[in-house]
Amino acid sequence: RNFSPNGYDRAVELFERGYYDKSHFFRVVPDFLVQFGMSYTQDNELQLFAKSPIDDDPQLNPPIKFREGTISFAGSGKNSRTSHLFIAYTAFENFGKEQWETPVGTVIRGMEVLKSLYSGYGDMPPWGNGPEQHRIINEGREYIKRGFPDLDEILTCRVRRFVDDDDDDDDGWEDVS
Repeated sequence: RNFSPNGYDRAVELFERGYYDKSHFFRVVPDFLVQFGMSYTQDNELQLFAKSPIDDDPQLNPPIKFREGTISFAGSGKNSRTSHLFIAYTAFENFGKEQWETPVGTVIRGMEVLKSLYSGYGDMPPWGNGPEQHRIINEGREYIKRGFPDLDEILTCRVRRFVDDDDDDDDGWEDVS
């Protein structure tokens, strides 16, 4: 949360409200990143919330370096972050320099699972044969099922916060959803 309070708070709320449940990893590019964040929820209020952009977080000096497992919002300019998140598959010197590129988390365990996600479609056009984001928005799950049946799906998400309470009886993690 210290790196990106606005981004962290948005991501946690989206996870806790089930926004990412049953959605797909729609952009899987080996040695680059995996991206998700397009929900099929029928909850109109949640969809509006997810589409509303959040303010950029203050850029740290020096910027946080993107390493394997860094989780960040995808953005396209000033105050452009909404619901799309990506996880870096490797270190990136070029990421983290823009105001909207602030990490919201790090993969602690399971990076090998993320790297095994189906990547046969490659990036989105024109760089690959993956799904087009505007068609996911307009056609939803049916578009993915029809044209990209091998994409992996998020079943359900939960948030776990690390709590340092010096209690030797637990591992420091607290389930909150």
